[in-house]
Amino acid sequence: MSSVGSGVTDNLETRPWKAADLTALRAAEPLFPPDTYPRRFIAGSRQLRPLHRKVEHRLAEPEHRWTGQVALTGDRLVALAECSWDPADPGTGTLAVNVAEAWRSGALGYRVLHELVGRCVRLGITTFDLDYAASNIALQSAIDAIATETGVRYTLSGVTRAGIGHLTVRAEH
Repeated sequence: MSSVGSGVTDNLETRPWKAADLTALRAAEPLFPPDTYPRRFIAGSRQLRPLHRKVEHRLAEPEHRWTGQVALTGDRLVALAECSWDPADPGTGTLAVNVAEAWRSGALGYRVLHELVGRCVRLGITTFDLDYAASNIALQSAIDAIATETGVRYTLSGVTRAGIGHLTVRAEH
């Protein structure tokens, strides 16, 4: 868990997902309006359903595992990074990151993604798949920064179609 206390980030806390966060995510849904999705889409699936429904669905899937990293200001959830994986392929996870519209101009998405990836690597997940808005130039910078900070070298492969990129990041051993 980490906290920051300066200006707009007063009382900002990041930490791993807890079951009670589903209620906070449901209440925060207006902070993630569908019409702003293309601007605040850092990485994730192409499905535009409400975040809390997507998380409920993931948690209910017995054939998948899921973990998340949240950012909260007070009791309001303002960012969610997620990783889901199939137990039959425990080394590969799918990442998604969403940041509330009002918080998207900072480094909050990077922060929750960095914390989540670190935890996932400790769990043995070394390959990550993610979709992203092709207009998002910050994603490559975030991946480079995470690799530098963790000391993990990686390879990238990807493709972009119709404004959506698909990227696979593999940690090298």
